[in-house]
Amino acid sequence: MNGFLKNKDLLAGLMFIAIGTVFVVGAYNYQMGTAARMGPGFFPRILGFMMAGLGVLIAFLGLKNQAKWAATAGIGWTWTPVIILTVAVVLFGVTLPTLGMIIAISLLTFISGFAAHDKNYRELVFITVIMCIFCAGVFIWGLKLQMKLFPWS
Repeated sequence: MNGFLKNKDLLAGLMFIAIGTVFVVGAYNYQMGTAARMGPGFFPRILGFMMAGLGVLIAFLGLKNQAKWAATAGIGWTWTPVIILTVAVVLFGVTLPTLGMIIAISLLTFISGFAAHDKNYRELVFITVIMCIFCAGVFIWGLKLQMKLFPWS
């Protein structure tokens, strides 16, 4: 069985998030009111937000405990690839308007490649070239989006 399905804190947090979201969406059509004069949607909406927030906290703690267990047991996953991928995506978003699509995609794929346990740089270069050609074909030539291909274009 998958390790995520055994993580009861993660599953409980996801359940709280789902129930809280149902309450918030269900109370959307009711009038909110104010804290002094509460409307019929005030209590379910506040309760839903609190329940979803509690669910996020519980799910985060469950993931944190699972990451500690995986790091000590030598199996599962750790936070390092998650941080590397997050940095790569944020860097892509920052560099796309200024450096152009080709350089931004190249940075994204190379930095994301460091998150893998088995790094194969030949495959990484191949994936980078294919992604650059595909994205340029779809977004710039196919959809005709107005974005830079290179910094000088």
